[in-house]
Amino acid sequence: MTLSPQARALRGFAVDFLTSHDPQAVEWVMDPAYKLSIGGHVFDGRDDQYLPATAAQLDQFPGLTVTVHDTILGVDGVAMRFTEHGASVRDDGRVASWRGITVFRLAGERLSHGWAEEDYFARKRQLKSGLPDAVAAPALAPWDQPVLPPDPATEAIVRDWLPGMIRAAAVEPVLVDGPDFAALVEIDTLTISHMFTAGPRAAAHVESHGRYAGGFVDIDRALVGETVILRLAAIIDVADGTVSRAQVSGDRLGLHRHLLALQRERKG
Repeated sequence: MTLSPQARALRGFAVDFLTSHDPQAVEWVMDPAYKLSIGGHVFDGRDDQYLPATAAQLDQFPGLTVTVHDTILGVDGVAMRFTEHGASVRDDGRVASWRGITVFRLAGERLSHGWAEEDYFARKRQLKSGLPDAVAAPALAPWDQPVLPPDPATEAIVRDWLPGMIRAAAVEPVLVDGPDFAALVEIDTLTISHMFTAGPRAAAHVESHGRYAGGFVDIDRALVGETVILRLAAIIDVADGTVSRAQVSGDRLGLHRHLLALQRERKG
């Protein structure tokens, strides 16, 4: 049994490149024009922008490991839910584990664009406290599932569901401790950055535009109602015509930093 090109590219990213800390692996894993969109930033270009930024994180966490918990393999895209974990040389060797979801577009057999949201808010907490979060069990066979074609019915169901996603019963927040997404923002409008389907599964990255709901304990309550953006990445399952499960990761740290800046500005 051989891996599909989609599984090979995704495993190459998680294992051959990141976990093995081998920058040469990007030659066959990523297109030279690869882009990463994360936390409202775009690293445009594999060699000029993406690799230097990732190398800095690997330098900070020289033993960094990626544990993969779920994957989607589609004809035109792939996605994974994961935890990155390791010890930070910048923080006296303190250990942290932080969760995330990345959604990828493919160009041929290589990754061409990634949309990721990782819980750096949880990482910051752990590096400060010295108390790391546990890593959940890995997927048993993340690279061995079939590659499924797009499904228009799945796409229609997911598109209808996304605007109310953070308060839906099916949501499983990809985070540990602190406020969940429903406590942070009241969504007014939602923009889909990218989405693909693979049979009854979908992966999406969205920007939720709305009002701050007051979930952070260290943010002045006077900022409740302030206009904010919360970026989210999701792996979504559809069954019997409805969304049955949605694993959702978000940029809590970016939102927190934005609100802290507003707080300092108002206090002069």
